[in-house]
Amino acid sequence: MRTVLLSGGGTAGHVMPAIAVAEELRKMGFNVIFGGGSGMEKGIVESYKIQFFGVRNAKFSRRNPFSNVKIPFLLSQGAKEAGKLLKEYRTAALFCKGGYASVPWALAARKLKIPVVCHESDLSMGLGNRLVSSFAEKTLTSFPETKGGIFVGNPVRREIFSGSAERARKKYGFEGEILLILGGSQGSAAINSCVFSAVKALSVRQTVVHITGKCDKAPQTKGYIPIEYASDIADLYAAAHTVVTRGGAGALSEISSLGKRMIVIPLPKSRFSRGDQVENAEYYKKKGLCRVIPEERLGINELLREVDREAALPCLKPTNEHAAEKVARVIAEVIRQNSDY
Repeated sequence: MRTVLLSGGGTAGHVMPAIAVAEELRKMGFNVIFGGGSGMEKGIVESYKIQFFGVRNAKFSRRNPFSNVKIPFLLSQGAKEAGKLLKEYRTAALFCKGGYASVPWALAARKLKIPVVCHESDLSMGLGNRLVSSFAEKTLTSFPETKGGIFVGNPVRREIFSGSAERARKKYGFEGEILLILGGSQGSAAINSCVFSAVKALSVRQTVVHITGKCDKAPQTKGYIPIEYASDIADLYAAAHTVVTRGGAGALSEISSLGKRMIVIPLPKSRFSRGDQVENAEYYKKKGLCRVIPEERLGINELLREVDREAALPCLKPTNEHAAEKVARVIAEVIRQNSDY
């Protein structure tokens, strides 16, 4: 059984699409393992019963440029650690989902002449994938307009399409449809603050389920259900008519593939972000798939106005993308072409 190592991390947006690809690779008979860093990826990956390995890595900092002087040393150390594991498991190919946690693994694979396939979720390619794509056997993209790769779409886990609204209703004790609010895998201070202020007005319209991330300030109000993290997101999607979300490509792809209404509040370009969420959100808006509230305009009245507008509209046609299967087939073909390894 040939082994494929999937790499990525830092946020769930770099992990969940890789999990979707892992599911397809397993169906094809491959052994799948996962390489990341020391972030949240470990817990997510192991919850899917996939063996996880973490190595040292370095994140490029826009906030503190002086800290970037450590990057070459940390990457070198991480690549050495990754190389030992790649050789131990006789890895046939490496799938790089992007993000800083994937870079040491890709560099190690390059040195060992293990073929690399990378995938970019965002409309514009991130720093990690720009580096990896320069030597990757194949570069794949989620958007047809993304330069430097082959368009396949964004991998979505099959479980997303089998959620049960009734199961969610029984678990959380609500009736009917919900307004689902996501702040991303690490939460969002801006979204949380606005929702907390608007919670009474929102909850009289419909039940609100709010995934807050780590937060101890959520109000207690009838019709409002705050959750730190949802392992049953497919069920919550099934129960939702409208989803309020950040502009991460993974979340946008999941929600649009189900045909749900979307209100997107992208993380603005700043010292914390390269502006990829703004680009993703504007793309979906132009396609008529969402409404966008820039964070600088986010307020109670703006949020309520957009929620009311979306509530009056029917859900969209689900897209039911099968990008994960396409990616797995590309990886399998790359392995076949490099079968001498």
